[in-house]
Amino acid sequence: MQQNTTDPSGSREERSELQRYYDILVKRKLVVISGAALVIGAVAMWTFFETPIYMARATVLVDQRAPQVLGKEVGEVVDLSAGSAWRTREYLETQHKVITSARVSRRVVDKLGLLKDPKFWGPEKREKEPTAEDATRALQSMITARRVLNSDIIEIAVAHADRELAARLANAIAQTYLDQNVEYKLSSATGASSWLADQLDTLKKQLEQAELALYHFKKKNNTIAVSLENRQNLLASRITKLNDALTDARLKRLTLEAQRKQILAVRGKDPLKVSVSSLSRRAAIEALKANYVVELRKLNGLRARYLERHPLVLEQQARTDTARNALADEIRANFAGVESLYRETLDTERKLAGALQVAKNDALALNLREVEYQRLRRQQQNLSKLHSLILARMKESDLSAQLRVNNIRSLDRATVPLGPIKPRVKLNLLVGGLLGILFGIGLALLVDSLDQSVKSHDDIESIPHLLYLGLMPRIPGVEVKKKGRRPDPRPEVDLIVHRNPKSSVAESCRAIRTNLMFSSPDQPMKSFVVTSPGPREGKTTTVVSLAITMAQPGSRVLLVDTDMRRPRLHKVFGLSNQRGGVTSLLLGETSIEEAALATEVPNLYLLPCGPTPPNPAEICQSDRFRSMVAQLRDHFDLVLMDSPPAIVVTDSVIISTIVDGTLLVARSGYTSRAALRESARQIFDVGGHIAGCIVNDMDLHKRAYGYQRYRRYGYYRYGSYRYGQYYGNYGESEKGTAG
Repeated sequence: MQQNTTDPSGSREERSELQRYYDILVKRKLVVISGAALVIGAVAMWTFFETPIYMARATVLVDQRAPQVLGKEVGEVVDLSAGSAWRTREYLETQHKVITSARVSRRVVDKLGLLKDPKFWGPEKREKEPTAEDATRALQSMITARRVLNSDIIEIAVAHADRELAARLANAIAQTYLDQNVEYKLSSATGASSWLADQLDTLKKQLEQAELALYHFKKKNNTIAVSLENRQNLLASRITKLNDALTDARLKRLTLEAQRKQILAVRGKDPLKVSVSSLSRRAAIEALKANYVVELRKLNGLRARYLERHPLVLEQQARTDTARNALADEIRANFAGVESLYRETLDTERKLAGALQVAKNDALALNLREVEYQRLRRQQQNLSKLHSLILARMKESDLSAQLRVNNIRSLDRATVPLGPIKPRVKLNLLVGGLLGILFGIGLALLVDSLDQSVKSHDDIESIPHLLYLGLMPRIPGVEVKKKGRRPDPRPEVDLIVHRNPKSSVAESCRAIRTNLMFSSPDQPMKSFVVTSPGPREGKTTTVVSLAITMAQPGSRVLLVDTDMRRPRLHKVFGLSNQRGGVTSLLLGETSIEEAALATEVPNLYLLPCGPTPPNPAEICQSDRFRSMVAQLRDHFDLVLMDSPPAIVVTDSVIISTIVDGTLLVARSGYTSRAALRESARQIFDVGGHIAGCIVNDMDLHKRAYGYQRYRRYGYYRYGSYRYGQYYGNYGESEKGTAG
């Protein structure tokens, strides 16, 4: 079988915390019930005294687009369409604001005469006469508008104490909203048409002025017969031709200039050395040059044969000179022709350049006139178009103003409501109940947090130097009176541990005895003083019960009444306080054997207080008292001392420095944690040893603070019997009890 290895500490702590809150609520159930009843009662009174409010509802349908009576070609002045899906949402939200606006409400107030209608104002008395603004604000506060989910329907709701007036108001608001939407469209169309008419008159005058200015410009610049565009075209063609001619002339001039430079370079040289390619009439010169070469060869041949003065040589010399002169003349004639053609071409180029510049100047002047012309023409065209546009739009606006179309129409009229919407009795009571329970729980937790009394062992362990030893349940049969006052001692109650040794009180005392024995096993403590922070906290009953429990195993136990201000132990056992006692023992008037009185409990002896002295604190601080305590420890196995409250007097604090240990008693629900902390501090400051703390008067029948588990004391089965059945319910009553 597998073992569960999960650490349950977290779950236990969570259950413990929840259990703690549950126990608080159970303990303070009267506070919870009272708080809840208070809130529920207040809500019920407010609900039943509230004036009934009735709500009437009317609905209107918002179409996506208004009817297109004039077709799509004619645009409306006011677009009543919603547009896209996102735009539709915004449009409907806008309509909500319009419906609940002061303008709509004011028109309804005037239309129905609500200012003087007593039903509208109700039975409430008003300090001053209401105004129209007051009525408008009052009506606005009654109106709500919302979009029906996933539709284009708007619901208009009016809440009023008069059901018939609520229906009338809802219908009036819906109708006023429809009328206002149409009026807005018509007023916008009429206003637009009037504005367009004014603009049309202004544009007509401006158009006439623009047309007249254009006419005067054409007349001034002689552009009436021939348009400015045609003149620009002719001038552009002329410039093009002049430019082409000038280009040709420049090319020709450059060619001639090159030839001229070549001819000038060979002028005066031997004709035979002149390059023919540089001359214009190359064929003729080439022939003359060839003839000259032939003649020159012949001359050279004759010179080789004959002398210089030979007739043949001279004849040939003449023919050669003639050929050479002819060649030179031809070259000179060619240069003259090139020079003449060059100068002619240069002159032509200059004239064409001048004509081109004139044409360009004419073009620039024409362009300047064109800028002015285009400005005037553009102004005339723009005004003409704008005039036509506004004229057409004005006619459309006139048509639109004559149509009473609307994209909003009434869907359902409001009817007289049958029942009120306020007050909602069931819901109010339900909410009041929930709030009441929460208020009661909060009040209970607040009361519990303000309660600083000791209620559990956690309160004990939270105090420094204090150990929790156990609890003593409430002793049955002792009624708790106001302010914790108890009746006189009753032996059958105070001696319950002896007379009912199997009761829950006896079992608790045995548990305390065991815890006390194991708190110091190496050095057993033999003397104790029992005290409490204040009076009426059960220290006497506790010390008697502990003494009986410790005497039952056979130990000789002595009870010492050191409460020398209000001694009480002798009354518990029914013994006399005049025979000896602590004061007589301190004075040496008697011995321990004579002063210690036997009780009805075997092995338990009582040393009463004796005559009360005037100075108990000084007695407890004396050496005789210390010596007496030491003698008592030698004569008995265990010594228990009952002492006065630690905060009220210092007796118990002084005694704590003499005995082995101090037992503090805290009464559950009565002793404050601050008082218990102060008592522990006082004892610790003087060097006293605190053995532990006992919680007294714990009511185990209540489920407060986790102590319900201790109810098994006295009720669990022992063999085949239960303690409660075997011994009976000793002195139990339904009333509260105290230990």
